[in-house]
Amino acid sequence: MKERLGRIAPYLFIVLASAAAIYAIVRRRHELVAVLGNLGPLAVLASVAFGMLGTGTTFLLWRQLLRGLGVDPRSGSFRLFFVGQLGKYLPGSVWPVVAQMEFGRKKGIARRTMLAANVLTLALSLTVGLILGAALLPLTSTSALRTFRWFYLFLPFLLALLHPRAIPGLLDWLFKRIGRPPLGTRLAWSAMWRAAGWALLSWVLLGLHLYALTSGLGVVGPRVLVGAVGGFALAASAGILFVPAPAGAGIRDVVLIATLGFSMTGAQALGVGLASRLLLIVVDLVMAALAVLGSRIWRSHLASV
Repeated sequence: MKERLGRIAPYLFIVLASAAAIYAIVRRRHELVAVLGNLGPLAVLASVAFGMLGTGTTFLLWRQLLRGLGVDPRSGSFRLFFVGQLGKYLPGSVWPVVAQMEFGRKKGIARRTMLAANVLTLALSLTVGLILGAALLPLTSTSALRTFRWFYLFLPFLLALLHPRAIPGLLDWLFKRIGRPPLGTRLAWSAMWRAAGWALLSWVLLGLHLYALTSGLGVVGPRVLVGAVGGFALAASAGILFVPAPAGAGIRDVVLIATLGFSMTGAQALGVGLASRLLLIVVDLVMAALAVLGSRIWRSHLASV
């Protein structure tokens, strides 16, 4: 029974997570259609393209950290990451980590290594996102920065965690307390810096995803671009910190709308924030589907060789 449950659990996870993501779109489909009609097809396509590039770069960040921990999951890593990411649409923020730990185990990667890579990915993305927001928002909207400055209370803690020995050391301490083997490896500074570069690029690309939407409303210019990148980084980081909500729903939208308010009306900011959130759900579904399809094609190719 346990073995059978283990075989069907991944498929059950994919169904539930995909259903939650699709429901989030369907529930607000009328608002989405109205917003997309105002934006125009070119802006929407550009936004989706930048969203796919941004999420793809997050995958490269995660894979860089896995390599730094001594694992190189070439086969199936794309599927492992993007299918696991669908878990963020279930209540709570732990499901992507749990899913990737289980999927990784089936690939021969220890759960503790997958846990370390995911915690490091989260901490690095948060830290780079908060720093980027702090650096860019004063150039566009000091009021937005003042309103949400309490998010930066997390920054010193996150910076301390980014020492290559910090998170692996904390995990080893935890594993010892529960009677599990230690992680047995530490990241090099070079691996951490390369991963930080991928994190920065990911935030910039996702900011361009947002800027493509504002351009569809005719709101353009260097100041708007800087605000879109900094605002998205701050809003998405706030959503990650707000653990109970699926994919940071609610708090992410509030912060994003507030940071866009300097360049457009409240109604326009609300529409762009909604379009950004729902289009990124579409991006996650597309990337997961491509990962599953690509994995099947690759297995078929190997079987025919």
